[in-house]
Amino acid sequence: MPEIIRDPEVFEAYLEDASGAPPGEAAGLARIASEAEASTLLRRTLADGARILCQAARTSLTGGAIPRRELIVSVERMAEIGSVERCPTGAVVRVQPGVRLDTLREDLARRGLYYPPVPTYEQAMIGGSVATNAGGAATFKYGVTRQWVRGLRVLLFNGDLIELERGQIALAPGEELRILLSDGGELRVPVPDYALPDLKKVSAGYHAADPLDPVDLFIGSEGTLGLITSITLDLIPLPRSVVTGLVFFDSFSPALGLAAVLRKAALASRERGDPAGPDVRAIESIDAGGLDLLRSSGETARLRIRIPDVARAALLFEMELPDPVDNDAAQRLLMRLLEDGPASDDGPLARLFRILLDHGALEALEFAFPEDDDRRRALKEFREAVPRRANEILRERRREEPGIQKVAGDLIVPFERLAEIVRFYERGFDERGLQYAIWGHLADGNLHPNALPRDAGEVKAGVQAVLDFADEVVRLGGCPLSEHGVGRDPLKQTLLRRFLGGSAIDTMRRIKRALDPPGRFAPGVLFPADRDR
Repeated sequence: MPEIIRDPEVFEAYLEDASGAPPGEAAGLARIASEAEASTLLRRTLADGARILCQAARTSLTGGAIPRRELIVSVERMAEIGSVERCPTGAVVRVQPGVRLDTLREDLARRGLYYPPVPTYEQAMIGGSVATNAGGAATFKYGVTRQWVRGLRVLLFNGDLIELERGQIALAPGEELRILLSDGGELRVPVPDYALPDLKKVSAGYHAADPLDPVDLFIGSEGTLGLITSITLDLIPLPRSVVTGLVFFDSFSPALGLAAVLRKAALASRERGDPAGPDVRAIESIDAGGLDLLRSSGETARLRIRIPDVARAALLFEMELPDPVDNDAAQRLLMRLLEDGPASDDGPLARLFRILLDHGALEALEFAFPEDDDRRRALKEFREAVPRRANEILRERRREEPGIQKVAGDLIVPFERLAEIVRFYERGFDERGLQYAIWGHLADGNLHPNALPRDAGEVKAGVQAVLDFADEVVRLGGCPLSEHGVGRDPLKQTLLRRFLGGSAIDTMRRIKRALDPPGRFAPGVLFPADRDR
């Protein structure tokens, strides 16, 4: 049994997450170091009625990691990366939930392997990534976490362990998943009968599919159904080489135009199996408001990136190369194109450079050549600096106006509807007089419109704007909850109900009650706590 820390001063850092919501309260903190410790803890605290909040790196943007008087169970000490088993498609590895994604990336790279669906913030832990079905920039090529999880070990409310392996069970809507307990009891879990849209990224409650693999019921469940203690991941060979580029534009329209061409070329090359690509795996965007946030900070000087005065949009892209290319060869190719125009050179870089040349984006290109790892990190950090700066501004404003809070959307539409939805976002914010910034995963159609309110009135206006955005996104065939999940955010819980309807929420509650009869795990996450049981 792990020690339960009761001193609030000791666990003060565990009372908040990355959402910017006010800190919570906890009944205590247990930092488990093993599956056995976690099982013992759950068994011995069951009779006491202890509520449990599982925590990983507390990078939640929805308040899902903020305690509301539960016992915090941190998995940060469960950080082992197991042995790698090779297989025809690459390899698999079993990891504990407290492994940080950047640590996993570095460990796998030394073995020539790669785990693709990593969110923007790589200090997140794999347990939280699985709990929210996280995506990230490379989702455009590789999909989200669900597609890379081979199996899970999960502790139930009473400390019993279940082990799930993908492909062992397939359940149709309306059927039940039956789980025998150690005391002879049985859990009978209904299979979701609602439908989710066929989009790259959907993080809207419990997963539904026909057929449903039970592994997928726990992926994206946000810690409400059990405590994940082990994850088996599929891996692929590490890409031979990667290049990264940053391009600025005087408006969003030409940025979207370039993204459409890069996206189309990448999809076509992958469909044909053409090694000459260009195999673009990620396209990120930043709007005028986001660039203004960076201009007002010291980030650009630190990263040695100059934002042109006329720039009102930016694209950041990553492309994989099938073979190693040294910097000198890449620079010679670029100089030939700049000096002589389109040339007879062929291959991924040549095709990429010609697309950029056609869109007037080559001469002002900020580029990380194949061997420039430091520059590549700086360009990626440029994109990450936008939400970081937005959160800094909101914290500063909250000191003057305590009622200020973050108001942000996490919405996805089919790529073909991006132009009209971005205009809708801009108009919705402008009509309400709100400061805003829009950034996100352009290649997936998943953008984050963020209001930066100055007072409580603007918070209310921002919430109404996001509700309107969600309605329009659904009308366009999208989803208002793409990758961050629902958590304890009242706005996102409202969006979940408006998106799927009351019947689907009732089904989710039945699933929750069936797998967690006492309502121990993460009460108030996904839906209000007063009806969890």
